[in-house]
Amino acid sequence: MRKFIADLILEQQFARDSLDKLGTFFRSVASNVSPECSAELVINRFTFGLITLYAPNRNEAGQYIAEAWERAGYERSQLNLILVSELTGDKDRDDLITAVYKGYYGVDSYMRLVTDLNAELPVLAQRNSLDAFRQQNYLFAIDGGCGFTTLIRSFSDYLHRMHIYPEEEYDKRGYYYDIKLGKETEGDVSTAEDIITLLSEKKDDNPYSIIGLDISYYLDGRKYDELRSFINRLDKYQDNYVFAFRIPFLEKKAFDEIEGILSDMMLVKTIQVPPLTDSVLIETAWNVLIGREYSPDTDVIGLILSRIEREKNDGRFYGFKTAMKIGYEIVLEKAAADARLIASGGEPAGKDITLADLSRLAASDKGAATGFDALEGLVGMEEISKKVSEIVVQVKYAIANEKLDRPCIHMRFTGSPGTGKTTVARIIGQILREEGVLRKGGFFEYEARDLVAEYEGQTAVKTASLCRDAYGSVLFIDEAYALNEGGTHGADFGKEALATLVSQMENHRDDMLVVMAGYEKEMDHLMKVNPGLRSRMPYILHFPNYTREQLFRIFMQMTGKSFKYEPELEAEAHRFFMELSDGYLESKEFANARFARNLYERTWSKGALRCSMAGKTEIVLTKEDFAAASSEKEFSEKIETKKKVGFTTA
Repeated sequence: MRKFIADLILEQQFARDSLDKLGTFFRSVASNVSPECSAELVINRFTFGLITLYAPNRNEAGQYIAEAWERAGYERSQLNLILVSELTGDKDRDDLITAVYKGYYGVDSYMRLVTDLNAELPVLAQRNSLDAFRQQNYLFAIDGGCGFTTLIRSFSDYLHRMHIYPEEEYDKRGYYYDIKLGKETEGDVSTAEDIITLLSEKKDDNPYSIIGLDISYYLDGRKYDELRSFINRLDKYQDNYVFAFRIPFLEKKAFDEIEGILSDMMLVKTIQVPPLTDSVLIETAWNVLIGREYSPDTDVIGLILSRIEREKNDGRFYGFKTAMKIGYEIVLEKAAADARLIASGGEPAGKDITLADLSRLAASDKGAATGFDALEGLVGMEEISKKVSEIVVQVKYAIANEKLDRPCIHMRFTGSPGTGKTTVARIIGQILREEGVLRKGGFFEYEARDLVAEYEGQTAVKTASLCRDAYGSVLFIDEAYALNEGGTHGADFGKEALATLVSQMENHRDDMLVVMAGYEKEMDHLMKVNPGLRSRMPYILHFPNYTREQLFRIFMQMTGKSFKYEPELEAEAHRFFMELSDGYLESKEFANARFARNLYERTWSKGALRCSMAGKTEIVLTKEDFAAASSEKEFSEKIETKKKVGFTTA
């Protein structure tokens, strides 16, 4: 019997649904392997578990694990992948494969590659054929922030320790060099000529095991001939380097085109890394804690997920880097909580992390009011509140009645900026979660351009990924009509995003609310351009501009919520808002509630400065604070108008 290590990788939705169980199923699986295999659970996380066992060969080891999974009462479809590698007793090699299995969750294709090489490279070495392996190159389809540099660093370390180059080069050969191709040499971008020069210079003097080449620059179809020419020039250096090419994760047709160009000219294997799932990101943040020997409660999982959703909801998310930032944030908050406890004479609970330790982080993710209370508390939203109530009643009735089809709940919000569209969309998500219509009720806010990618073939993938994040929640797209204004690089990527969005809206009509917002006229035009949108967005909520009185009430509501103020301030504010001209209120430059909020923030900043200079600790806002704030240019109603050019007569 030989010893093997098995990496059990969960299907992502099953992993997401099983986070709070931590890995109890892995312990159950290990106990269901045949006793003669002496199976042991080495480690378990949210998305994977490592089990060692004895078996006659690699295939049977995998079969024993699959059977144990089913004997433990789980469905085979819930297990995405079983990777099995032999443990030879060579500590360096065994540690290497174990490190890959433990540390590269979410990149199944890379782990499968290393698993296969772990079996194949010793055979090639025995037959003195490692030179043939060095002709093999790799194409990574992976988005920015998803770990390309980390992967090639790992892969170069693996190949280096497996001695794929001659022994005399082992000490002098570097591990990897990562390069991004571009048009000009600027910053971290290199031209094809720069790279050829580098390869020539390093060929004999401190060469590298792997050269990582980001070839996204060539994804424009008009540059395919340039790419072919560049690949042809690399052939001269094939004996000296393994090349790892990187492009973003693309839809199949675009990916196949690039793969075809490379495969025509060299041996290429592909490693595709799809956009990172929530469970993988949670795993990443969790491992920051585990790696520092903290013991977090399972309640912390929900907090991590809410922080991930918050980081994602503005379209600026940086993959593993953001997830690790969340982990570090928790470590620092735990230290701050312990310091406060020590200062008050208490005794911290070592490295245990509870939700109570992170109360300051958790508090910012929760609101006390119900969704309907929050909506009714908004100034000027009486008609909107009534309409939302009607929609919720209709949807809930349809869900409860099997004879009725569940209505499509996607919505169009029309109106000028600052009229409350974003705020109401966020509250609607909360209401639909509280009423059992949406699972999570989260909120993901994007502008139309956030759905459009830089390269052809990437937009559909990016749009689908953003939608996937919003399953069970609200996907809010501001200025959605911009998707109809054409794309870049000669392709209408906006229409590609719209087509993907329409498909997602139909396929997930029961589990996602898409809200498109913008000016009324432009939104009407968008519906005419894509009839599929009109039929899938039956609800229209129009947000009129605020009246003078409503703007005054919004200003005073914000002021009274946070500060004390003298009565004269209220009178001065009322006079100011009542004197705003019709032309100013109706202009596109006017920001409605945003105008009132900006004026409120400027007013209390004036008061804070005044009180600070006077040595006062409590801020009481005055008429003079308001007057000083409202007199600034930003709040002046003098809007620039174009002067007519021509002659005048006296």
